[in-house]
Amino acid sequence: MLGTAVAAVLASCGEAGSSKDNPDSTGTSSKETTTTTQTVVVPEATRTSFAAKYPQASNVTWVYHEPTVTVPVEWEWTSWPTVDSNDVVAKFTMNDADYWVWYDDSGNWIGTIEEVSNPSNLPTAVNNTVKSQFPGYTIVSVDKENDKNRSAYEIKMEKGEDKMKALIAENGQVLKKKGKEDGVKVKEKAPDTK
Repeated sequence: MLGTAVAAVLASCGEAGSSKDNPDSTGTSSKETTTTTQTVVVPEATRTSFAAKYPQASNVTWVYHEPTVTVPVEWEWTSWPTVDSNDVVAKFTMNDADYWVWYDDSGNWIGTIEEVSNPSNLPTAVNNTVKSQFPGYTIVSVDKENDKNRSAYEIKMEKGEDKMKALIAENGQVLKKKGKEDGVKVKEKAPDTK
């Protein structure tokens, strides 16, 4: 599962860092989280925005975005704005689910990924699409992706030796899919999708 992989990666990055107040160049106080690899400076505006958006968050860990380390996400798959190493990621737990949220270096929210542990909680339109367009596949994992433009579900499925990944909008539209159907490679995206 995505959460297990990320937990292992964060642990290898020194997740158990320390936090302290540190005045930034403007003289205001921001908090730092120190890891064994680097010190993550999270601007106060980002922390305030995060706290307002996710007041129930617990076990919060901040890291700088690293496309191959932070979370095993295919960035071209998400269609999010460009994310770089100046951006920060908070990994946290809320309502018994794992979350990852990205902020740019100006403190603006970029997007959130939530691990969906119970696929039966998917919106009806998404469930209907899975049943009608991917018959016989079993859902292996689901992540809900939110950005400023949309909410969608990245669903990994299996049917025997065939594996499929689909990005499905809340309205049930298949935005992207790739994998194997009946042993044949498939890679498609909706015409209006990045």
